[in-house]
Amino acid sequence: MSSQFLALLLIFGLGHPSREPLDPAKGAQLHGRIKCDGYGVPEDLLRMHPSFSKAGSQQFVLSRYEVDKCSVETMFQCWHKQRIEWRDVWSATGALLSNPGVPVSPTALVPIDSCYEWGSSEPAQYVLSGWYNEGSDSKPMWRQVQIKQLSAQPETYEFTDPNGGIASLQITR
Repeated sequence: MSSQFLALLLIFGLGHPSREPLDPAKGAQLHGRIKCDGYGVPEDLLRMHPSFSKAGSQQFVLSRYEVDKCSVETMFQCWHKQRIEWRDVWSATGALLSNPGVPVSPTALVPIDSCYEWGSSEPAQYVLSGWYNEGSDSKPMWRQVQIKQLSAQPETYEFTDPNGGIASLQITR
């Protein structure tokens, strides 16, 4: 094998954490506060403040349901095939807690759309999920756990991993 191929394999194939597929039933559905009227894409701004009890072994992920449409079409063929999947919009992990000296801003501003796309009255679908690291440092494997809402005001979510770690997320709108 060429050294360029090995470098690409290392960059794109190895060293990336594995994660099982998202199960929306284990997560919490998040929605924008502004109703879809079919005339735009109203946006809601979420202030996310996560906290983790164990450095590097817990993670919150906000995912959005997406359907790719044909973006490059000729008279006979679509060059970009349709994909339906959950895509990560935001994530926070306790990994930064294990790096002393690295400045950490625990609060993030995350915009979410109320509508699926411009001019649509179909609401966008977002799922907040909780994950814990079951693998080792050299081969991490993230597993999803059930997330529960503790309060509506302030909007607070929490999960406990099988190792006893607790992660919580407070959302301010």
